[in-house]
Amino acid sequence: MQVEKLKTIDADTLLITPLHKTLFVVEGLIPQGFSVRPGSSKIGKSRLMLWLGIQVARGNHIWEFKTHNCDVLYLCLEDTYTRLQSRLYPLTDKAPSELRIATTSYQIGCGLKQQIEQYLADYPMTKLVIIDTFQKVRESKSISGKNGMYAGDYDDISALKDISDRYGIAVVVVHHVRKLRDANDPFNEVTGSTEITGVADTSFILKHSRSSETGTLLATGRDIAHQELTLKFNKGSHLWELVEQKDMDDIRRENS
Repeated sequence: MQVEKLKTIDADTLLITPLHKTLFVVEGLIPQGFSVRPGSSKIGKSRLMLWLGIQVARGNHIWEFKTHNCDVLYLCLEDTYTRLQSRLYPLTDKAPSELRIATTSYQIGCGLKQQIEQYLADYPMTKLVIIDTFQKVRESKSISGKNGMYAGDYDDISALKDISDRYGIAVVVVHHVRKLRDANDPFNEVTGSTEITGVADTSFILKHSRSSETGTLLATGRDIAHQELTLKFNKGSHLWELVEQKDMDDIRRENS
């Protein structure tokens, strides 16, 4: 079988070649690429994603992080426009038109890629696509068995990562976590195979007890430093507010 030769670049040429810097939709937190944002159900993930979309579309800070002002596509696939409207009311008096919302879409492998590509052609200023939730767009939901689940996760995630890489945008996918907890590595709690967090460029997980007003957002990735954000839910504003940010040095000192 005749195959195409490997395309290589020598290290010296790579060192001196001007390349585009990584685009951060949220500075130090959400870079371009594929991100997965797991969390337990009914703890405010969708409300947090809606607020994030509003802030990015306006170019406002996410807590203490600067944002890249751009258009945002939010596929909120487990909700209705009525429910979304009720969430918007306490968040803003005037929502940005640069944030566009859809409550239905095709699945991966069945037209979703073409829908997003067509949307990006119509709205080229879009740099953030939020998909809520991953399960709603999965083509491989019915695949069973360990190998089948692994292969299905890989194919589905690769399709979304290809979109983010091809167009230089951030694709953030909301996902669920298992009920079984892992004290050593919370990212092992993500529903599905380890392929989900393994392929993702950036991973977040929101840990929150329903009996507490505070939660912890863990973040790690190829282009961001590992960090832990302590958040508190403000019932008046319906927003998660930043209480404390810890980097790896802070975490090591705390655990030593």
